[in-house]
Amino acid sequence: MNSQGQRIAAVLLAAGNASRFGTAKQTLPIDGMPMVRRAAMAALDAGLSPVVVVIGAYADTVQPCLAGLPVQLTENPDWASGMGSSLGLGVRTAMAMGAMPHALLVLLADQPGIRAADLKRLVEAHATAPGRIQAAHFDGHLGPPCLFPRAYFDELASLRGPNGARRLLKRYSDRVDRHELPSAAFDIDTPAGHAAWLAHQGAD
Repeated sequence: MNSQGQRIAAVLLAAGNASRFGTAKQTLPIDGMPMVRRAAMAALDAGLSPVVVVIGAYADTVQPCLAGLPVQLTENPDWASGMGSSLGLGVRTAMAMGAMPHALLVLLADQPGIRAADLKRLVEAHATAPGRIQAAHFDGHLGPPCLFPRAYFDELASLRGPNGARRLLKRYSDRVDRHELPSAAFDIDTPAGHAAWLAHQGAD
């Protein structure tokens, strides 16, 4: 449980085949650590539990990157149908693990700028407005990481195909609290994206 006494789960999406990158970007070293492990550790350091990591296309390659971490791995055999399929599976897995979480935070394996402090910010906002959705705002739109109260679990769990969390953020836009997180804009989808990230780091 977090400091507010609430059990907040995390679903980390790491199942895609990274077609635009050309290889398993989940394993890409970021500051000497596989990108997927970096994301999982941010969730753990933020006090989220359970942390469910959904793997798929590169399961045999991604799984060793998480060795020794107290996360729940679940493999999506239908990963090719889209992110919604992986998110739905991750939510169903989290719901089936012990006590029902009070909320659930969705994050992606390819946002290396996201730190535990960013996730804690969403968790703290949930504590003051438990009925609201909390989402990152960057580049003029809403997206992960985003936190959903329990009331949205069933809808998240039923997701299929390509439509993921952004579908709910759009549908319930009047119930979303926005958090400016410029670091969420850095998603590594292509080698050029990786180069941009490295350039950004070098400029800091």
